[in-house]
Amino acid sequence: MLQSSEKAAMSESHDRCNTADPKFGAVVDDVPYPVPRQKLLVSILKSQAGVGDDVVLVRDHNSPLDVILDDDQLVDLANGNVFYTLSKCDVQPRGHCSSPPKLAYFVDDAFEVTTNSYLTEVTLKQLFALAEQVRLVRDLKSPNDVVIDYAEAVPFEVGPVFITRKVQSKLRITVNHRPFTEDDGVKERMSGLAIAALVYPEDPGQTKVQLGERVIGLTEEIDIRGCESFEVVRCDVKGGYELSRVQREVEILRAGGASVSIIESPTPVVVYHKLRTCSGCEPSHTDVLVPIPSGYPSEIDWAYLPIESPLIGRVQGSPQEHRIEANGTTWRQISYHPHRGGGAPPFNPTKHGFHTYLSEVLSWLHRV
Repeated sequence: MLQSSEKAAMSESHDRCNTADPKFGAVVDDVPYPVPRQKLLVSILKSQAGVGDDVVLVRDHNSPLDVILDDDQLVDLANGNVFYTLSKCDVQPRGHCSSPPKLAYFVDDAFEVTTNSYLTEVTLKQLFALAEQVRLVRDLKSPNDVVIDYAEAVPFEVGPVFITRKVQSKLRITVNHRPFTEDDGVKERMSGLAIAALVYPEDPGQTKVQLGERVIGLTEEIDIRGCESFEVVRCDVKGGYELSRVQREVEILRAGGASVSIIESPTPVVVYHKLRTCSGCEPSHTDVLVPIPSGYPSEIDWAYLPIESPLIGRVQGSPQEHRIEANGTTWRQISYHPHRGGGAPPFNPTKHGFHTYLSEVLSWLHRV
């Protein structure tokens, strides 16, 4: 028989093997790196990032008083995991930093930066522009990763590294000869508006939905059994966004000397021209395209760079596959969401617009 001391030792060993510590990551000079644990010496973090002894590591608080770290200092990544390097020759004494640190969340090896340490499942998906149907899973140092429930809180210090899983689709319908499943938002009971939103997400309220000869009202709900074939057509309406408001906001910028264009077709966009990037960066200036959202003044989001821009991959936010053709240029979408945890306050249509979004774009370019 096992002695009590042996049992205790086995129990302790079993607990250690089953400890579900969350994985952490760090961003150094805008490049993500895996780390072995949440708390580690700065020298180890520098080694992970391939940083030399001639520089110091600085925790990014987006403040002139960003915290300079000593190599032999123990750093807790739960208190901020976004860093940049600074030459030791440039280090000057600094006062106490009271600004919140930047926090990098990771989903499927991509990262987005925020200062909000208390996101939810919903806001984290919004930060990464993930589909509603995607399941988030917190990545742990064990086989038993934790599935995050809808709207569940995902505080940063509990672990910022996630992976996604697709929900197995069972329901399948066609809308305008295109297949849609539960991954796209098909549910066992749907309104006409929800069906229309599958093909006209920008303005589903200006449509007519039919199932064979039957017209489905936009507020009417029907049971979905699978294999239904719907037709959705736009009503004969014009508009979609308030062009006069966009023009007023752009005129504010032009009055201040900015060069800004409004392009109405084929995709309504605003282009900010010749914006300055960070000091010493190449290129020193760039154009940035921002889509005009349908139903504007709804929330402004995203940023696009010319497809050949060397800034892609260097600015914060992951490059996306979506392209827009405008102004004789192909533009590539960058995952930048200032009003969704990206540092700017939540979008308020009474305060914010294209005249204020320019400031967010300038801040974004300054952090190249």
